[in-house]
Amino acid sequence: MKNKLTVNMITKMAIFAALTVIFRRFLTITIFASTKIGLGYLPTIMAGILYGPLAGGITGGVADVVGMLIKPDGVFHPGFTLSSILIGAIPGFISYNIFKRNFKNKLDWICVTSTIVVFMGIRLLLDSLWLTHLYSNPYLFYVIRNVLKDAVEAGINAIILIILIPKVEKYAYEKL
Repeated sequence: MKNKLTVNMITKMAIFAALTVIFRRFLTITIFASTKIGLGYLPTIMAGILYGPLAGGITGGVADVVGMLIKPDGVFHPGFTLSSILIGAIPGFISYNIFKRNFKNKLDWICVTSTIVVFMGIRLLLDSLWLTHLYSNPYLFYVIRNVLKDAVEAGINAIILIILIPKVEKYAYEKL
């Protein structure tokens, strides 16, 4: 796929962003008062893997801002928008630059690497930093509290991505 954004690609990015908003805001399971688990980042990660880092980053950023406008789930902090952009851009970078979009031979590695970096890097470490800016708890408090949840979410999302991407890939590059 070329690096330029076409109307067709922007339309599909909007669909992925809308799915992200729906999954994150309406289809998450609340385990404890502040612990949610779900598939909210799956469409953003998928957009990055399929369309590249620019498209994935735009999808994540749009989904975060629109989601906060529709149904805020806390105080707005631009750091979380940066995290959402990275959640789309980094899987795109991994897919396009490291594995050269080799879906036939390396899809498992693309999905596992992307979800580990997203959930254990961005969601666990970077989002914990943003939470320390908002609240007065220490950084390690958030890391320790979320490490198990993010590890479980990473595994679930990796398995679903491995199953879904081959089914979605043939439609991802067709014209609407």
